[in-house]
Amino acid sequence: MVTDKALALLTQSVADIVGDETKIATALSRAIHSGSPMDMLMAQASFDDLDSTVRRQIQGYALKLAGGTMH
Repeated sequence: MVTDKALALLTQSVADIVGDETKIATALSRAIHSGSPMDMLMAQASFDDLDSTVRRQIQGYALKLAGGTMH
């Protein structure tokens, strides 16, 4: 199960890297606010649709925001 903190970190990273008006940002916001498993799947699919380079940028940025710690 993904925690609220992890989703918030991912949402911030996505917004900072690709913008908060993008398909993935909108899908993440919808998933966070609804809590719906279907919305989570749609957000995951939107993330998977991103270019692998962009996904790696988001990952690196999220790790920096988290202080480089993994839980």
